[in-house]
Amino acid sequence: MVERQRSVVFGEAVEQYDSARPDYPAQLITDVLDYAAPGPVLEVGAGTGKATAGFAARGVSLTCVEPDPRMAAVLTAKCPGVRVEIGIFEDYTPDQGFGLLYSAQAWHWVDERRRWDLAHAALAPAGAVAVFWNLYLVADPNLRDALAEVDRRHGVKTSSLHRAAPPAGRAAEHPLADDPRFTDLGQRRYQRAGHYPAARYLDLVRSISAYRMLAPDTREALLAEMAGLVGDGVEMALLTDLTLARRTP
Repeated sequence: MVERQRSVVFGEAVEQYDSARPDYPAQLITDVLDYAAPGPVLEVGAGTGKATAGFAARGVSLTCVEPDPRMAAVLTAKCPGVRVEIGIFEDYTPDQGFGLLYSAQAWHWVDERRRWDLAHAALAPAGAVAVFWNLYLVADPNLRDALAEVDRRHGVKTSSLHRAAPPAGRAAEHPLADDPRFTDLGQRRYQRAGHYPAARYLDLVRSISAYRMLAPDTREALLAEMAGLVGDGVEMALLTDLTLARRTP
């Protein structure tokens, strides 16, 4: 129940989410579409369209499932040509087989006991699934440690924002390594860097569920402490991890 509540808190900060969250690399979109089978595309957990806009611009026939009407309203305004279904993926009944199902920053909100079954059911034979997510990390280790201490004092334990970057060595085991329903497995990482002005960085914090779940007074006190640490802005390391698989024909 707590996870489901966390999955829909983003609509409380829809403006901050849309303005502060980074988009996704153009090369990733190209790679995913090159990997995909022909046919329509399904996005799970589209939010305000941070990934949707990039895929829609490539001319695909796109259906988006988004549980929060507030997020969906921004999505529809941004990408008027896509079909938007408001609801959770667990309750969605596909009316066609999709050549690609992708999820950006949202797959972990889908019921872990059912998500790959649901993906398999939604895909056409040889259809592809692409799951990807951004990791936005404070680049300066001293600032990162100071911000992590603010997190600890205010009881934030689940945000990756103020952790060190994961090692660039061997990738984690593919989640479908033992599932014979999927083949042609792959994992990739994309790296970028960027400067976040202080206001955008604080809006990024406001958009993250670990901070949305705090009591408002606690969250504002935390933000005030962070504002005192970041000065004019923050240098960020932006990592995007991609997991690919194809439904066995």
